[in-house]
Amino acid sequence: MNNKFWVCKSEITQNPAFKTEHLKHIFATTIRFPMHFLILALFFSTCIFISFKYFPRFGINILPSITINYLTATVLGCFSRLEVFSIISIVQAPWFFMAIVTGMAFILTFFTFALSTQKVGVAMTVVSGKMSIILSVMIGFLLLAEPYNFAKIAGIVLAIIAFFLTNKSKTDQQIEKKYLFLPLFIFIGTGANDSLMKLSGVYFPNRDEILFLTATFFAAFVIGLVILVYKYYDKTLNIKYKDVVAGILLGLLNWFSTLFFIKGLFVLPISFFVPVFNAALVFIAALTSYFFFGEKLSVLNRVGIALALIAIAVIALS
Repeated sequence: MNNKFWVCKSEITQNPAFKTEHLKHIFATTIRFPMHFLILALFFSTCIFISFKYFPRFGINILPSITINYLTATVLGCFSRLEVFSIISIVQAPWFFMAIVTGMAFILTFFTFALSTQKVGVAMTVVSGKMSIILSVMIGFLLLAEPYNFAKIAGIVLAIIAFFLTNKSKTDQQIEKKYLFLPLFIFIGTGANDSLMKLSGVYFPNRDEILFLTATFFAAFVIGLVILVYKYYDKTLNIKYKDVVAGILLGLLNWFSTLFFIKGLFVLPISFFVPVFNAALVFIAALTSYFFFGEKLSVLNRVGIALALIAIAVIALS
C-alpha cells in the first residue's frame, strides 16, 4: 500500500491542527462558491446528454466522434494554458502516470458503455454506471477519512433506488448471460474514473489541473485513434464530415464538463459531490427527455425522479 496515502490519512484523522485548517479551507471555498462547480458540471453534462440524443437522428458514428472529441479536448487544454509549457515537463510531472491511467479508464469505460447499451439495454447500463457511486463513496469514507452519518448513507441509498426506478423500462429486454460482464465493467470503470480524479487531487494537490486534464484527454485520444485506425483499415468504418463536426462539439462540452467536475471534486468531499451530481443528472435527464424529446414517464419513473430530489436534499443537508 502506498505509504504516502497513509501519511495523508493520518494527518487528517490524527492531527487536529491540520484537520481544522483543512476544514476551514473547504468551508471558506464552499461558502464563496456554494454550488458553483456542481452547477456548471451539471450544465455541460446535460448538454452532452442532449447531444447524444441527436446522434442517431443525424446518423453520427459514435467511434470517430468520440475519438475526435478527445482530440478537441486536448487541443482546448493546450490553448487554455496562459503560460508556456513543454511536453517534457508534463511527462516528468509526478502526476503523469495517473493522468494516463485516468485517460485509459475514460475511453475504455465509454466504449464499454456503448457496447453494453447495445447488448444489455440502456436501463441496465445507465443504472450500472450510476451505482458506481458506491465505489466513490467507499473511497471517501475508507481512504480519505471523510465524515459520514446516517443521513448521508440514507441519501445515498435513496439515490441508488432512484436510479433503478428512473430507468425502469416498461418492456424488459432479454439479456444474454454472456454479456452480463459488461454492466460490471461499467460499474467498476465509472467508479474508477471518479475516484482517480479525486485521488489525483489528494496525492498531487499542487498539480496543474489544466495540464492534468490535457494529458488525460490525450491518453484517451491515443487509445481511440489506435482503435479508429484499426477499424478504418479493416474497412469496417466510414468516417463522415458530420462525425468530425459532432466530435468537435462534443469535445468542447466534454472539456468544460470534466474541468468543472474535477474542480468540484477538489473543493467538496467525493462522498457528497458524486452522489449529488449523479442524482441531479438523472433528474435533469429524465425531465429533459420528457419535455424536449417526448419520452413517456411511467409511475415508477416519476417516483424515481421524486426520490432523486429527496436524495439530493438529504445528502446536502447531512
